[in-house]
Amino acid sequence: MENIDFVVLWVDGADKKWQEEKAKYQYLATGKKVDISANRFRDWGVMPYWFRSIEKCAPWVRKVHFVTCGQKPEWLNTDCPKLNCVNHSDYIPAENLPVFNANPIEIGLHRIKGISDKFVFFNDDMFLLKPVEPSFFYKGGLPVQYAALHPIVPQGVHANLIMTHLIANSVTIINKHFDSRVQIRKNWKKWFMPNRVGMKTALLNFLYSRHSAFIGFGNAHLPVPMLKATIEKVWDAEPEIMEQTLASRFRTITDVSQYLFRYWDLASGNFYPTSLKKLGRKFNLGVDTSVFRAIENRSHNMICLQDDEEFASEDVFNQVKARLIKAFETAFPEKSSFEK
Repeated sequence: MENIDFVVLWVDGADKKWQEEKAKYQYLATGKKVDISANRFRDWGVMPYWFRSIEKCAPWVRKVHFVTCGQKPEWLNTDCPKLNCVNHSDYIPAENLPVFNANPIEIGLHRIKGISDKFVFFNDDMFLLKPVEPSFFYKGGLPVQYAALHPIVPQGVHANLIMTHLIANSVTIINKHFDSRVQIRKNWKKWFMPNRVGMKTALLNFLYSRHSAFIGFGNAHLPVPMLKATIEKVWDAEPEIMEQTLASRFRTITDVSQYLFRYWDLASGNFYPTSLKKLGRKFNLGVDTSVFRAIENRSHNMICLQDDEEFASEDVFNQVKARLIKAFETAFPEKSSFEK
């Protein structure tokens, strides 16, 4: 079996020392268009269940790289042989620390010491619910990707507007290096076969492929299988924007994100196609109450729990948090070897 690692990012937004440091640098960034949304940092208290789900659903994983600013939750078993606790300072230059922006953290993951050539990237709001095999993430050495062309749709809310810029920046780079018509024609089966991507997606891919450039890609908001080789190619091809993002302490409209690596694989045809339905589903915690039953019943292969930008109150947030923990306890009641 080939070596496949998992990487997950986590921050304890309730940590007083971290809050003070963030406030200090946030003050220095006043006047700049940065994203400091609280929902990007608050902890839902479900990280133990992330590790339980990994041990239950993907026991074959070689190593789990737990990436933080040095924080370690009290319940974490740091002696677990499959666990590698990674500090931002282990692979991000000192002059770029501390960082409160996921993008610099994500674009340098290939520099983590000892990480495998193939690794699956998770945010801490992304979970496995059903048992999966390595072939769920990689087939024939290629990352299994949601293969959908999709136009970039600008959003009006500040944080979403920044996200639109991140996506647009990445697609701009893709169109600088790839001719969409040439690449799609070369790999047409990966885009147009209904049995792989689904009938609706195949039809939309055909429609959107008639443009002279890539108009954008569908984003699953789910764990992403990555290749170190692809990340290195992107860094070699675009060192200036990568270094600029690496130096971005807070998320800004000039950044690129780890989406760029996935887009590069899609544009180059270096992927095995699949549909969104086969991968999983994203839930909005502030809106979709069906998420609790989906977790308890383990209804999807993977899920993403998107934090609502504006909960009605702290009380509502705490109520949803308690219900979420209860659902995960139902789905994964047994402690993992990653816990004390």
